[in-house]
Amino acid sequence: MRKRGKRDNSKEPAGSRAIVWGCVCSVAFILLITILSMAFFRRNMLTGAQLLENADYEAYDAYYTMIVSDSGSAFWQSVYESAREEGAKNGAYVEMLGGNLSTEYTKAELLEIAVASGADGIILEADESHAVTAGLLQAQERGIPVVTVLEDNSQGMRKSFVGLSNYNLGREYGRQVLTIEEQEVSDVLVLMSADSQDTSQNIIFSGISETLAEEGRGDIQVRAAAVENQGAFDVEESIRDIFLQGPLPDVIICLDELSTSSVYQAVVDYNMVGEISIIGYYDSEAILRAIERSVVRSTISIDTQEMGRCCVEALDEYRSNGYVSEYFSVGTNLITRENVQEYLGGGDDAKDP
Repeated sequence: MRKRGKRDNSKEPAGSRAIVWGCVCSVAFILLITILSMAFFRRNMLTGAQLLENADYEAYDAYYTMIVSDSGSAFWQSVYESAREEGAKNGAYVEMLGGNLSTEYTKAELLEIAVASGADGIILEADESHAVTAGLLQAQERGIPVVTVLEDNSQGMRKSFVGLSNYNLGREYGRQVLTIEEQEVSDVLVLMSADSQDTSQNIIFSGISETLAEEGRGDIQVRAAAVENQGAFDVEESIRDIFLQGPLPDVIICLDELSTSSVYQAVVDYNMVGEISIIGYYDSEAILRAIERSVVRSTISIDTQEMGRCCVEALDEYRSNGYVSEYFSVGTNLITRENVQEYLGGGDDAKDP
C-alpha cells in the first residue's frame, strides 16, 4: 500500500499570502477609521453639549401669529415690526405667518395652520369670506383669541378690532379733493379692490361723496374702478387698462399702497404728470419721493407703529383679564408737499434714499 505523503505548507503560493495580508490591513484600516470617527463624534457631542449649556435662551410666555394679505409690503412689515417689539417687551413671540414659506397660502389656509399649531393668539387682516369665517369659528372653538386688524369680519367671533374709521377716512379724501385749485375737477375715480368682500371700501366711497356734496360740489362725479390685487403684476395690469381704455379722470384716489405706487408710475409713463392729481395711501419712500416731485398730491398714512402695538396689547389684555375693548382706533397723518420733508428727513418710517 502506498503511503500518503504530508502536505508541505511552506510551498503555499505567494499570491495567497498577499491576499491574507491585504484583508488584515483592510480590517485594521477600517477599525482605525471607526475608532477615529467615534472619537471625533464624541468630541463634537461634548462641544455641542457645552455650547447648549452656555447658550443664552430667550423664553417666551406666549406665541402670537400675524396673518395678512401681503406680508411683504412695506405697510405690513412696519405693522409687524411694531407688534414684534411690543410682544418682546411682555414675553410674547410674534411671527408673521406665511412670510418664509416656499408655498403660497391664502389667509384662510394660514388661519387654519395657526389654529392647528395651537397659537396663543392670532392677529388677522380679516374679510367676510366663508373660508375666513370658518377659520374664525375654529379659533373660537379652540379658545384662541383673534384680533382683526385694518379689515374686520362682521360675524363677531373676534375679540377686538384694530383699525380706523373708514367714514372719516373717506371724508379726509374728500377734503383733499376740495383743496385742488390748480385744475378744474369734475371727475374723481376711486380705485377699489376687486377681491374685497367687506363694506369698508363702500364706506370710504360714501364719505368722499357726502363730503363733496356737503361743500356744494355735488357736480363732481365720483366713480369707482375695480382693481385686481392678487399681486403687484395684477395691480399694474388693472391700472394700465384704466389708462388705455379711459376715460381718464381729473383725480385718482388710491386706497392702498400698491395702487398708489402703480398709479404714480402709470402717470409718469403716459406723460400725464400735472393732468391727473393722485391722492394716495401710506408713506413708503417711493410715495414720499413722488409727493416731493409733485407727482402725487398727498397721501394719508396710518400710524403703523400704533397699529402693531395695539394688536399685541389687545391680545395681552384679553389673555390676562378675559375681556378687552372691541375697538382700538388708530391715528392717521396727512402728508403733502408742505410737510413731506419731515417724513423723508428721519422720521420713524423714513428710509435712506
